[in-house]
Amino acid sequence: MFVTNPQQLGDTPMRIASSLVGKTVRYLNQTPSSVPKTDGIRTFKVEAVDNVFVSKTGKQCATVQVKDVDDGGETKFRTLHLKGISHVV
Repeated sequence: MFVTNPQQLGDTPMRIASSLVGKTVRYLNQTPSSVPKTDGIRTFKVEAVDNVFVSKTGKQCATVQVKDVDDGGETKFRTLHLKGISHVV
């Protein structure tokens, strides 16, 4: 699914979590990455969603446990801004 609006992921934390768990997401990094990539686009396989919340700056976010495809499948925790997610498959 190509995501043009975070509402496509769901309108409640449970629906957002359900739309992400077990899926692979493409994510546009807002800050420098720990993995050297020039385009800033990361690929994560979401294993679990720990929390869905609104940040102090008003951005809707999810704290997720992922397999980092760009880093050899290493398991990591990441906080993703939902607007940064461009694809969910």
